[in-house]
Amino acid sequence: MDAAAAAEMHVFKKPKPLRLYDQQAPLVGGDGGDDLDLDLINHLPDAILGTIVSLLPTKDGARTQAISRRWLALWRSHMAPLNLVANYQLSDDKSRVAVVSKILTDHPGPARRFSLNPTCSQSFQAEVDGWFRSASLAGLQELQVTNLPMKHYPLPQHALVRFSPTLRLLRLFGCQFPSLVAPLSFPFLEQLILYDVGISEDALETMISGSTVLKSVSLHGMRFSRLCISSPTLMSISFYALRSKGAITFKELVIRDAPCLERLLPIFPEEGPATIRVIRAPKLETLGFLSKEISTLRLGTIVFQKMIPVRLTSKMPTMKILALDVGENLDTVVDFLKCFPCLQKLYVISHQGNDMNNVRKYDPANPIECFELHLKKVVLKNYDADKKACIDFANFFILNAKVLKEMEIGILREQTDQWMWYHGTKLQVENRASRDALVKLRRDRYAIPANHGHTHDLSLTDPFEKSLCGHNKSARYQIL
Repeated sequence: MDAAAAAEMHVFKKPKPLRLYDQQAPLVGGDGGDDLDLDLINHLPDAILGTIVSLLPTKDGARTQAISRRWLALWRSHMAPLNLVANYQLSDDKSRVAVVSKILTDHPGPARRFSLNPTCSQSFQAEVDGWFRSASLAGLQELQVTNLPMKHYPLPQHALVRFSPTLRLLRLFGCQFPSLVAPLSFPFLEQLILYDVGISEDALETMISGSTVLKSVSLHGMRFSRLCISSPTLMSISFYALRSKGAITFKELVIRDAPCLERLLPIFPEEGPATIRVIRAPKLETLGFLSKEISTLRLGTIVFQKMIPVRLTSKMPTMKILALDVGENLDTVVDFLKCFPCLQKLYVISHQGNDMNNVRKYDPANPIECFELHLKKVVLKNYDADKKACIDFANFFILNAKVLKEMEIGILREQTDQWMWYHGTKLQVENRASRDALVKLRRDRYAIPANHGHTHDLSLTDPFEKSLCGHNKSARYQIL
């Protein structure tokens, strides 16, 4: 090898792997200080390591005992609260009861999370009920009971009585809520998620109003004649019912007094409730999806019947985000926009059979206030670029929304770039009211309101960004 080749050659030394062991390791090893022997993980305090172990999946958390003598004691200490998820990832159905029982015996508690699917152990009901009495579950913060295949698992009364003082999250699927002699107090409950749960209106209303830090409620597949909610702390509520023999089983939802409520989310409006009444929610800023399947929508003194305005005697300046399942019915959309003068983001979903009344013209003498000052983003889903009604609908916003920053249009079916370009030319982008507006055509599958699992996540500024299936961010044609 000549000198030039040797000069260009890079020689790499194989690095020493990080080691986990139970004695303290020097931060710097070797005579020259350049041979670092780091054990950063074991330099962490036990409290931090315990938190890490508690956040791991159940099986992985238990396996940390094999790392060293220090970690053996860590998993079984109070510094690593138990995170027990009894599902197929923990073990198969035949051995799961024994595995869960052993974990509850070995771990002294307290517990952070207990997630249980009782269907795997229908013949061991006594053992399952006994788990809720285990000392390992002391101080439980999150309880999830899923039992969809077996209608309806009777949640033991002693479970709620025991855990109500410490629970922060309660998620029940396909369960029967126990009958309680006296209402329970949930002083730390922040999230309540119920799916097809057998519970009376009175019991649920009392539970919600009595949870003094409750922030989020999700009611899915529920059956109520009239549910009336009052909560001083509730920030978000999502809901839908299930039809029974074609009839809506959730008749009416009333928000009587919710001074902190920001989100009102009827996820599948065709499933109910048939009537939504908001009496007091002065901070409401996110609403949808709305459709004509909601027979009556009352927001203070504003009243819509099947999306047709009956009384528009006031406005809601707090509303920032609106999702409508109304198609290209411009009259309906404009009526809602006039109710919400400070609206910033609008979603409109179209379906076959939706009304397409879009002959309305913008009247500068009677302006839409949000068009003048606030509306920055419009998202159109299930857009059919071959229909003039759809094109006119999109152009109404392009030509009149003066502060629009972005319009996103979901095109049905896979199309070529040439097709996208041609149909993009039908949009009057050159005459757009906002010179900063960016119009994007995206290839989309058929979109419906879906994926409601994240709606309780208050860290999301806009819950609808992840609520529409079929979105493909990588496939797009952009019009500047």
